Amino acid sequence: MAGDVVKPKFRRRHLVGVVAANLVRCLFRDAARTWGRNFGATAPALGSMTLLLLMAGLVGITAFALRNLEQEQAAQASLLHVYLRDDAPEPNIIGLWDQLASDPRVAKVTYISKDEALARAQSIPGLPELANASESNPFPASLDVQVRNIKDVGAIDAIARKSSIVDPIYPTSYDRGAYERIQAILFGLAVAGFAFVSLLGFVAVTVTMNSIKAAIHSRHDEITIMQLVGAPRWMVRGPFVVEGAITGALAGIVAGGVTFGLAMAGIAGSSSFTQFAPGVTTTVAAIAAGIVLGAGLALGSGSSLLSLRRHMEA
Repeated sequence: MAGDVVKPKFRRRHLVGVVAANLVRCLFRDAARTWGRNFGATAPALGSMTLLLLMAGLVGITAFALRNLEQEQAAQASLLHVYLRDDAPEPNIIGLWDQLASDPRVAKVTYISKDEALARAQSIPGLPELANASESNPFPASLDVQVRNIKDVGAIDAIARKSSIVDPIYPTSYDRGAYERIQAILFGLAVAGFAFVSLLGFVAVTVTMNSIKAAIHSRHDEITIMQLVGAPRWMVRGPFVVEGAITGALAGIVAGGVTFGLAMAGIAGSSSFTQFAPGVTTTVAAIAAGIVLGAGLALGSGSSLLSLRRHMEA
């Protein structure tokens, strides 16, 4: 009939494709073009965010290494070496071994002979030279006492020192307060690192928010027109969030790459790196780089959202 209105039939798949294409064009392509045109205004935010993420990545790897180092130090501090006299009778050694092993605060007692002590010293930097300088074996036999709780090491040390078969000059390896000093140093480093990264984070977020604020003011007329024609809020705000995410992603890629490269250089360049940074492997470096990239995306988009809520609703 002449009065009928013919409605075009669109395939659902075609409709979804058109909507997706428009979404990509409005949110991502246009946002990327605008970001490139305004690179001069975005560069300070990109630089400060890259520096923040780089320092955060390095501090994170350092904190991971210090945590492992602290655990190793704690395990070493809870292992008490009781050094024996060279002329100590075997029955007396067995008696001291039984006395220490029967203490509920002790997990394990192991006898280390002079030859075993010498072999162990060969793997410790500086000690092979000491062994080679002497014609005889300078390392005494010992009882290695693994204490269950590091707080009980002092009490076990007091028991061991009373034995007549213990070396009178250097009876044990116990150093009162050594572990506490290590913990205090590590805690101070952690606080200083956290304060430094927090300061950089405040600067990076502030600079990023200011760059988004400048972009909002420069495109005020465009935003007003879009709001007047009824554009949804996500369409108005989305490009700014994407621009912030682009800034964060680029900063994360650069910082993550540098973090991974420095960690790999340390692993491959020095055999003693694992002693100062235990547990830091290629996998750990890759995970740290991925976390830095994700943090960059979150930081860039989050800063943009904060700036939008503050300046677009004002």
